[in-house]
Amino acid sequence: MNIKFKNLVLVIAVAGVVTGCQTTKSGSANSAISYNGASPVVVNDIDDKKGYLTKRLGLGPMSSQVPSYDGKGLLTVSWTPTKTPFESPTYVIMHGGHGVGNVVWRTAMQLKIKHKANVLVLDSFWSRGVSQNRERNKEIDAIVRTFDAIAVGRWLKDQGTDPKKTYMMGGSQGGWTTLKAMTAEPVQIAEVKPLYAGGVAYYPVCDNYNTNGNLRYGQRFITLAGKGYWGPVLLLTGDKDFATRIEECQQNVVKYATKHVRYERGTHGWNLRWREGNGLNKDGTCKSNSKYTMCYDEKHTNDMHNEIGKFTGVK
Repeated sequence: MNIKFKNLVLVIAVAGVVTGCQTTKSGSANSAISYNGASPVVVNDIDDKKGYLTKRLGLGPMSSQVPSYDGKGLLTVSWTPTKTPFESPTYVIMHGGHGVGNVVWRTAMQLKIKHKANVLVLDSFWSRGVSQNRERNKEIDAIVRTFDAIAVGRWLKDQGTDPKKTYMMGGSQGGWTTLKAMTAEPVQIAEVKPLYAGGVAYYPVCDNYNTNGNLRYGQRFITLAGKGYWGPVLLLTGDKDFATRIEECQQNVVKYATKHVRYERGTHGWNLRWREGNGLNKDGTCKSNSKYTMCYDEKHTNDMHNEIGKFTGVK
């Protein structure tokens, strides 16, 4: 992508050290709530109007256009509405710890076509001057990103969408954010619930622990579904996902899910596509790193899209 970052080196240095708690007025009430630990938006001039990939997939360009929760910056999104946005379902798609990539773009494209939906791809990293958060550091974790989801929900209402047909979703850390934003806690009930109808989490992060049972360096523990969710949640997991194993999740994540679908062959990122030869990778092809393997599964991917359609009321 041809994305211009103004003073990028300086931005990354600043974003790596600047965090903090701010207090701001709630959009749905006059009482102040804590903008909990959010790393501030520091890049406000991302413009990818000539982006090859988004254009080829029929999606809107990534650009700085959504006011952040505190109103002090612009979040980067790709927004692709239908001709009748209020009548259509709206899907807010959130990326994993590696940032926006092929799996996000293709999911957005497929859901747009299959369900005739408005789709918004929300990025939480670029506007903060970083490219990834694989270690789940607290500067841009699921708590911080919940406020991004709130900001986007407000903006979407102004674009003419219907909150009763608006759903957040994501895989890996995007799923983690979905689960946190759907958790029945005061901020979520006051701020998220009026803007969304529910959430979809696929192969989500839902623990903070490493193999020794300790928090990773730089993390904070994040409670998920402690008292359930404020609305319906669709949970999609893979039995061969050894990156974010459902068995290691906080128990209430599964207990309170509206529907839990387990895919027997599902690895982490079972819907991941990549270039291979003159086309895309074939069904059953895999990629591995030092920690886990990801295998594209066409049947699971198609079923995932069908489940999302049923869950969001698309006939």
